[in-house]
Amino acid sequence: MPGFVDEVTPTLIRGWYVDPGRPPVGQRVVISVNGEARYCALCQDARPDVVAAGITHHPEVGFRAPLALQIGDLVRVRALDSGRLLGSGLAVVMPETAPDGWLSARAYGDLPAFRAFLQPLASTLDIQAFRPLFGHRGNLSALCVRTPDACHIVYRARPRHHAAWLERLHRRVLEPNAIAAPSLNALIPEENTASLMVENIDGQALGSFPETSTETSISERDQAYRDTIASVLRLSRASWPDDMRGKAGTDTFSADMAGAGRNAGRRGRHALNRMIREACLSTLKRGSWRELGLLLRMTRTLYRLPRVFAHGDLHPHNVLIETHTGRPVFIDWDHAGMLPPGLDLSRLLLSVPPALAESWIGDDRAHRLGWLILTYFAQLQRQPDFHTSEAGVYLRRRFNELTRHSRIKPKTTSSVR
Repeated sequence: MPGFVDEVTPTLIRGWYVDPGRPPVGQRVVISVNGEARYCALCQDARPDVVAAGITHHPEVGFRAPLALQIGDLVRVRALDSGRLLGSGLAVVMPETAPDGWLSARAYGDLPAFRAFLQPLASTLDIQAFRPLFGHRGNLSALCVRTPDACHIVYRARPRHHAAWLERLHRRVLEPNAIAAPSLNALIPEENTASLMVENIDGQALGSFPETSTETSISERDQAYRDTIASVLRLSRASWPDDMRGKAGTDTFSADMAGAGRNAGRRGRHALNRMIREACLSTLKRGSWRELGLLLRMTRTLYRLPRVFAHGDLHPHNVLIETHTGRPVFIDWDHAGMLPPGLDLSRLLLSVPPALAESWIGDDRAHRLGWLILTYFAQLQRQPDFHTSEAGVYLRRRFNELTRHSRIKPKTTSSVR
């Protein structure tokens, strides 16, 4: 999304927004505070820095919103036309005494935005300070809490059976296979929910690495992606115990936990099937018969690939590059399951030029095919005319080359329906 929120203070919100598909004049953003729309700002301030970055030729794309805000308010900034969140468009109004993003639990822990997170933990943890964490969909997803001993990440109010399934995933799959993931420190039961407390990893999200900078920065970014891809390939070789596949136990809680295991895999498969179905229907409506034939061949090839253990939601902000070791660590395992090879790679490398991405993946044919097919479908969702682009032409050519001389034997049954 071409837009960014540069500053959030108790008196001002400032940033810029460009929609490349519309004329630059008259574009607006909507600012919500604690879930309530408070201000509609017109993008009309001159921003020569945005022009200098090559994002637009029209300088009047900046906005300023004078608002009276309170410390701890949650601010969201979205485009008026599409409703999509701007970059850094979700923020907490911070006091000047907290430049590092940490809030005192004593001073700010009772604010409405954080009370539901912190109160159930008061009897278990001596929380001195906390820092809000946001998911890529713009939700307050967790808190980083500081206790006298260490820092932890707390995910609150998960369904109890789902939290137990995640605990089993850590104990039965991630730890035995030495998969780089935050260690699970505790599961804190509540009434019908539970909180998960995991290790806080000191690192930088892969998605926050600069795409263009000095030669050294580019080299570090490329190496971080290469290391992450190697970890994805190791991840796909991990074993998946039979009792994690969804066989129900004798009691209600065991049955619910088994259901959580089934649903985790189903979420990924349903999202995959929906993406394929929508792309095929859109192509059918346009009457692009040759393109539809290609999509059907890609789908048939994808469904014949074996299933491997996958993270399921491995976008670049779910990968942390650990500060002291440089190793990639995968976070947020809610969608893990047995899925097609290349699924994690397609989400991880969606913004990387296909030729470069393929050179990083290497010679694993199943992962290359899965990555190629799923990238093509994902880009069609973003750009209906992707098949005419240089990247689309490259992916089609490579698919034909990879499938020309050999065929993948079909499985007797497919886990994707």
